[in-house]
Amino acid sequence: MIISCKEFGSENKNYDNSSFGRIEVDAIINEDTIRISDSVIVRYSSKLLWFPDLDNKKLLSEIYSGKDISDFSREGLQKYFDKEKQIVSQKMESSRTLSQVKQQQQWSYISQMNIRMNRNNYVSVQYYNSQYEAENKVQYHYEEKVFDFKNQKKLLLSDIIVLSEPTVSKILKLSLEKTTMMQQIKTYDREAYRILSAVTFPVTQNFYFDDSNLYFHYNRNEISRDYDIGDIILTISWEDLNGYLKPEFARRMKIN
Repeated sequence: MIISCKEFGSENKNYDNSSFGRIEVDAIINEDTIRISDSVIVRYSSKLLWFPDLDNKKLLSEIYSGKDISDFSREGLQKYFDKEKQIVSQKMESSRTLSQVKQQQQWSYISQMNIRMNRNNYVSVQYYNSQYEAENKVQYHYEEKVFDFKNQKKLLLSDIIVLSEPTVSKILKLSLEKTTMMQQIKTYDREAYRILSAVTFPVTQNFYFDDSNLYFHYNRNEISRDYDIGDIILTISWEDLNGYLKPEFARRMKIN
């Protein structure tokens, strides 16, 4: 039973208005509270981006990948919230911890699409999901995607750099080594440092960029399941990638 509902028609953000090649984008937000038992209410909050000028169904399907959306209009996106709330409600009603809850509690579900960058006909989107149930730790997950609106596709790492995956893996491992966190682990937890230093470093497809750097966003346990360092963002500067950038990408981003 939905006991209250607040819906915002749109949230129009001025994402980097002065930038060349800015894509028109808006946001639709829905907030709700859902009672799933006598003792538990779920705080639901969801945000979808809307691209009013985009009609490429293949690209739209990629942008909303993982969501049961086929109508990409404002109205279609608003209708998706009802389906998402039903899924969230059913999932939490089947939670093993629900029957153990005797006192009033508030759980939560948050889903967001946020713009990281919007210029040069590139749009970088961060997808964030988090869920909290009972006394469990918050479960969260990040996904990063960059969309090339000039070529109407999701950008791949191979569209940016010409380095092999093993080489990128080595560079990322060096980037981790330089972090303050890793230096502290090296000093105070030698066993954890040994574990992290021995991993074959994965190259995540969760990447994005700005004028200065290329960023790789790792979720919890993605680098190593034997030692959790939480989610972490590793940075490689364009200067360090000098000579290894795809020419078209470097021209569009005005990287010398």
